[in-house]
Amino acid sequence: MMSPKHWMILAIIAVAFSLVPCCTKAEKKIPEWKKKRIDLKECYVEDEFRVFYALEGESALSAEQKTDTDKDGVPDKIQNIARQLVVARQLYVEVFKLRHPFESPRYKDRVKYFDVHVASMPSGNFGLAGDGIVNYARPTDPKGGYDVLTIDVSKDVSCTNLTPAHELFHEFQNGYTLFKNAWFTEGTARWVEYALLKGVGKAGKLPASKAEKEALYKLKYDASGFWNALAQASDGNATFCVPKELAEPNYVGTQQQIIQDRRLHGIDFMRAILEELDAMDDKVSKEEGLNPLDWSESRQNAAENNDPIWTATLNACRRFREKSPQMRKFIRQFSQLQPVD
Repeated sequence: MMSPKHWMILAIIAVAFSLVPCCTKAEKKIPEWKKKRIDLKECYVEDEFRVFYALEGESALSAEQKTDTDKDGVPDKIQNIARQLVVARQLYVEVFKLRHPFESPRYKDRVKYFDVHVASMPSGNFGLAGDGIVNYARPTDPKGGYDVLTIDVSKDVSCTNLTPAHELFHEFQNGYTLFKNAWFTEGTARWVEYALLKGVGKAGKLPASKAEKEALYKLKYDASGFWNALAQASDGNATFCVPKELAEPNYVGTQQQIIQDRRLHGIDFMRAILEELDAMDDKVSKEEGLNPLDWSESRQNAAENNDPIWTATLNACRRFREKSPQMRKFIRQFSQLQPVD
């Protein structure tokens, strides 16, 4: 039996331990990539976009970035990111007739928001779009949190930089297809930037041999010339109609309109590409016994995707051959090298 003195010592030790801060099991398990996003405490919501940012800490907005021209308590920079995203989404869905990612089989009835993180990023990185569904279980979320898709935007990009619209287009790609090879994803995302910029993207030279086709597979952003060339071959008109309420919005604190003109080649063609890729990755999933809604990251970026993407591209081109001599010539060059699926 312990003496009263021993009981007193144990009591003191127990009180001491109760005063030592400790992490819950859940807190210990939060990985760093998730924690740094949860640590962005400020939030501005517009439609399906929750834009998170910081006024203090490593990713805090600078004094200049905190400028609030309309005095509504939200920095212009944050409002402009949200405004560009909303206009881009309206353009992609209402004008280009693309399927919203949240309506795709991959995300339907699962995803509630795009969580957009405005933070410091490594030098040379301006944005990132994640295809995986994440639940950040933020302290401000209701019990159970929300399932979301992640978009990151560097806090140091200018207010009119098109990174938000570019990354949002990646999410549209992710809603259609599991293929993420850069010559497709980055090349077509560069194409769509000209939906908001003045003018149209510069067309490059179309491949004329198997060697030139395989050289294309090694490109990233520079593959935009290939996609712009096909877009132009499919559609010489390059004009699209925008409702007045979509055409008029400016960036907060500037006179610059978000949509700067109504010129872009190949809107119907790019929708055809995404539809063909949607069918093609289903075919690959069936042949290889893969989950048609979820491939590993390495499989989504694998070199073995290149030829199926190319086949899907030729299939999309065939939709436009009747009205485009250039498209017919391109198809003929590769029809004997590439089977029709």
